[in-house]
Amino acid sequence: MEPKVYFIKAGAGEGEKVISDKARRLFKKAGLNKCFKPNDFTAIKVHVGEHGNTTYIKAPCFKGLIDELIALKTKPFLTDTSTLYLGRRHNAIDHALLAAEHGFDAKGLGIPFIPPDGLFGTSETAVQINGELNKEVSIAYDIVRVQSILAVSHVTGHLATCMGATLKNLGMGCASRKGKMRQHASLKPSIKKSKCVGCGECYRHCPEGAITMKDLKAHINRDKCIGCAECVAVCRFDAVKYDWGAENQKLQENVAEHAKGVLTGKEGRAAFISFAISITDDCDCMNNTNMPSIVKDIGILASTDPVAIDQAALDLIEKQAGRPLEQILKYRNLNPKWQIKHAEKIGLGNRKYELNEID
Repeated sequence: MEPKVYFIKAGAGEGEKVISDKARRLFKKAGLNKCFKPNDFTAIKVHVGEHGNTTYIKAPCFKGLIDELIALKTKPFLTDTSTLYLGRRHNAIDHALLAAEHGFDAKGLGIPFIPPDGLFGTSETAVQINGELNKEVSIAYDIVRVQSILAVSHVTGHLATCMGATLKNLGMGCASRKGKMRQHASLKPSIKKSKCVGCGECYRHCPEGAITMKDLKAHINRDKCIGCAECVAVCRFDAVKYDWGAENQKLQENVAEHAKGVLTGKEGRAAFISFAISITDDCDCMNNTNMPSIVKDIGILASTDPVAIDQAALDLIEKQAGRPLEQILKYRNLNPKWQIKHAEKIGLGNRKYELNEID
């Protein structure tokens, strides 16, 4: 039987209260309540928007979903992991402060924002998945330990994966720093000599001895580097850099395998909501204001199948645009289907689905 994806038309112009109410109706219609039990510690995986970004899904839009989880007597909390790049979401303290500024906290939504990967993004658990690329993946410690998860994603374009939606929100968004670096397997970090102050913190924390100090600057031996991201975690001067353009199909497949790690042990205990509203060329990690939409607002989707919901979102975008997503974006050398196809291949869900539109 094909998995069901529920859909309701919605647009940013309707206002946050209407969007919240529609998301709540969709939650009920899709029967997502079955995924949650009383006293569950329930992670609501969100993206609070980078500092300066104005096109992320605003906090009040989540209120109806949160009220549903509270009514089910769960213990919900908002959550997201630290980023590899330096910014307001690089560590738990700055991330939580930014979340509060954007209304993602107890004052704004009635529940706390709690990063699941510790102060520096290094608190993790290795999860066995026996995938094609990874036998085990590194997932944020508290994501593994919660009983249930509601992943609420904003569908956008993406500079590395072409589309950022549920699989990306799970795989990259719930991984520890080490997990994020392993997904960027085609990348190796290097040092920005102009930014390095020679403090030696990366040298002292590198577990493989891949970093040496030369002329009072750090140097990374790329042959020894294992992509653990310890250097990223401890550098306070934005001196570690990556060639983001080197990413390819393997990254998307790694995203899918890390998503599998997130959902391992949560069979029947995970639900997915996607906002196909303010669909921009780049994701909410960009600090740009008022990024233009690539298509008109479409609506909100819900499912218990992470593969089906991403495929449905992609189909709706491409139907509206009349051409493939990669032709709409500036990242024309990428294909958003790589992550979806691999996720189906490793048993995360089904690309064939039944779309049920509700009023």
